Amino acid sequence: MMTRKGLSLSELNRIISETVRISFPDEIWFIGEISEMKISSNGHCYLEVIEKDPESDNILAKQRATIWSYTFRMLSPYFESSTGCKLSTGLKILASVQVEFHEIYGLSLNIKDIDPSYTIGDLARKKKEVILRLRKEGVIDMNRNLPFPMVPQRIAVISSQTAAGWGDFQSSLKNNIYGFKFYIELFKATMQGEKAEVSIIEALDTIFEKETKYDVVVIIRGGGATSDMDCFNNYNLVYHITQFPLPVLTGIGHERDETIADIVSHTSLKTPTAVAEFLIDKLASFHELLLSYQERLNDKVEILISNEVQKLSLISQKLNFMAQKTLQDSKASFKACHQKLLLLLRDYQNRRKEDLRHYLYKARFQAGFRTKQGISDIRNYQSEFRRKTLLLLFNKKEQLAFFDKNIRFVDPVNILKRGFSVTYCNGKVIRDPEELNSGDKLLSRLYKGFARSIVIKDKLSDEKRIKSNRKNIMN
Repeated sequence: MMTRKGLSLSELNRIISETVRISFPDEIWFIGEISEMKISSNGHCYLEVIEKDPESDNILAKQRATIWSYTFRMLSPYFESSTGCKLSTGLKILASVQVEFHEIYGLSLNIKDIDPSYTIGDLARKKKEVILRLRKEGVIDMNRNLPFPMVPQRIAVISSQTAAGWGDFQSSLKNNIYGFKFYIELFKATMQGEKAEVSIIEALDTIFEKETKYDVVVIIRGGGATSDMDCFNNYNLVYHITQFPLPVLTGIGHERDETIADIVSHTSLKTPTAVAEFLIDKLASFHELLLSYQERLNDKVEILISNEVQKLSLISQKLNFMAQKTLQDSKASFKACHQKLLLLLRDYQNRRKEDLRHYLYKARFQAGFRTKQGISDIRNYQSEFRRKTLLLLFNKKEQLAFFDKNIRFVDPVNILKRGFSVTYCNGKVIRDPEELNSGDKLLSRLYKGFARSIVIKDKLSDEKRIKSNRKNIMN
């Protein structure tokens, strides 16, 4: 079997390199979008350029490109001064390249020149497309048509916390010559680069959740390259601004170009300081309006007071005349009433004298009758009291006699007289023989005098003696 002979990889790459060199002997111009960009420490710029499907946005082609340091040092400032933006990802470029194939590193595009006018046109085209889309959807003027608050004091600010524009904005509001008070809350966001779009939209969503706390929203940043402003031409971001329920003010610090965010916002100003001055002017206008209202009110009040003073003067004159007439009429009426009152008083006094005589006679009669009746009642009360007192004394005397009889009956002397005695041992009354011991000395109290004895413990003789005593007692 014959062995098939093949090329080595290096031989194949040399053939490809020679083919590429023959096929592309001169520089050619190509159009591509920068998807990745990296500048090395030695000044070389390494790019990845792509082509996208305009309908689906899918990537159709991708290739590495290089701008060597000596070329990049000339191209970069020329491109930036011509377009107003730095070479960066997301830009479309028209570049002159030398197509090269290296046996180790493969195919590469060595960029020799870039036409900035194409990039300018492409950016303008994209911007125009977004504006046309917003007009077609009928939303481009929605935020601009919102009514602006007369007193915009509660301000939600979207900015980078470290941006100089944020510091200028705060300083201008806090140190305003009128001494107006503003209530500011910062919602931090990335204001340039690839993350700016998402970051600013998230800040808008956060403000939307508590929109009633604020009067306006302010989007501010410091100055920078045109490419740094690219996020403010992004459809998603500017669409959010058009739909926002509060007026949005922009001050993104770019003098030469107007972004779409500036177009769709309620009010666009060039710098953060200009935004602050705009808000201060709004409050100053309102303050002047209040002062004008105050002056008009003062004028009307003075006129009203003058008219009322004249009315009061006329009323005062009329009141004086009426008061004098009323006083004269009252004097005449008072005299007539006085005379009538005197007649009535005399008549009343005469009638009261007759009534007093009648009441005095009646009182004397009733007093005499009640006195006699009282004396009779007192005598009856005395007789009844004497009878009940004598009865009570008799009952108490009977009770005392009964108590005296009982006391005499239980008197110990009478009990001793009947033959009983009380026996003591060591001064203690003896009630039980078990308490005594043989030889104890006893003292017995009799009706007449005392008797002493000694205890002799003889059980049998004690029992006989007790029986004998019982018989004697029974007899």
